[in-house]
Order: sequence, then C-alpha cells, then structure tokens
Amino acid sequence: MEDKTIVLIENKAAVPKEFNRIASRYDFATAMSQGYQADLNYSAGLLNLKGNEQVLDLCCGTGKSTKAVLQYITTGKIIGIDNSEGMLEQANKKFRNEILNNRLEFQLQDAMHLDFEPGSFDAIFMAYGLRNMPDYNKSVEQLYKMLKPGGKLVIHDYSIAHKWYAKTMWWILGWFFIVPFCTVVSGSSKIFTYLIKSVMGFLRPNQVTSLLTETGFKTVKAYPHKGWRGPILHAFYAEK
Repeated sequence: MEDKTIVLIENKAAVPKEFNRIASRYDFATAMSQGYQADLNYSAGLLNLKGNEQVLDLCCGTGKSTKAVLQYITTGKIIGIDNSEGMLEQANKKFRNEILNNRLEFQLQDAMHLDFEPGSFDAIFMAYGLRNMPDYNKSVEQLYKMLKPGGKLVIHDYSIAHKWYAKTMWWILGWFFIVPFCTVVSGSSKIFTYLIKSVMGFLRPNQVTSLLTETGFKTVKAYPHKGWRGPILHAFYAEK
C-alpha cells in the first residue's frame, strides 16, 4: 500500500485536502498544545502594526493566525487565504462579526498562485505555511511582489536550529506526543505524521534568512521562540 505521508511530502499540493479531513477538530487539537496561540501572538507582534494596514494572512487555516493579527488592526483590513475549504468554513464561522464589519475577509486561493496585484499589502503574516509550499523560492518571490515598498513580512514556522539536540528534541516531541495525541483528538494521523517529517526536511533558520535576503528583503532577522521551543520554532522578520 502506498504511504500517504510520502505522497504528501512529494506532492504538497495535496496537503490542503488532507486538512479538510480534520478541520472541525483542528482548533481543539491545537488548543491542547501549550503556547500555540501565544506563539502566534508573539510572531504577529513583530510586524509592529499601527492598525490601518492592509494585511495578508497567508495559510490562515481556521483563523488562529488571523486572531493573532486582528488584535492590532483597527481601521485596516485582513485578508485571510487558505486552500482548504474545510478550514475556511471554520474560520468564517468564528469571525462572523469581523467579516460583517469589513475588518476581515477569507478567500479560497492557492498560496503559490495568489490572485492579487503586486504591491497590494502593507504586511504579510505566514504561519506554518512556507514549509508546505512546493517551491520555497517562488513562494518567497511572490511574497516580495505582493508587498508595498517598506512592507513587512513575518514567517512563523518550525525550523530546526543547528544544535546537536534540536533534531532529537523534535523527533521525541513529534512521535511520542504530537502524533499519538492529535491522532486521538482529530481521528487522523496522516497530516500530523506529515508535519513531523516535513519539519525534519525543512530549511534551517540560517537557510530561511538567506532565502529572504537573496530574494531582496532587507533587515532580515530570525527570532527563536522563548523557552523550550526556541530550538525548533522561529519567527522570521523581513522588510521590502
């Protein structure tokens, strides 16, 4: 039988459809993860928003990353993009009032082929998204084009640091905690098994910052998250 996780690794375009399977239980599974929302809040804060910006929340899922950005937006607007119908269905339910007040809008789009004019956004927040893109270079180049001059980008994702214990730490956390617990809660192991394997094969922090710099971004910085997550979870800040 074909390994479904290998299929997802080799064909990342299939990842959103796998998220459809767990969409209704995704928020509960992540709520049980210590610091999940606080981590998103920290990374969104690095954008240093004034409140009137047009913000792209890329790979927004059920809107947890949207919530992190929304606290900083007053007169501006957030457009949340995801390619999973199921995840967006949950997001639209949670943010009815914000949508009616035109503070927020969700759209079903492929993050590799965004339907916006160049220079459409003051800021972009991409949480747990770059790692799932089939082509990191093309994805980052697209983000650069979508930003206005002076625009800011924050990428929030698992990226294993160059420390002797970091990979072992992620391996233990993934196979002994994330996969078994989230499988029970969500009813599916595929997307969480993919998570563990995709992080192991993802760019290291210095590779992410190099990619951003080579694309043309300035003031590129990598921020390890606080506490025990520092070696495996990073926020990457950059300006156009």
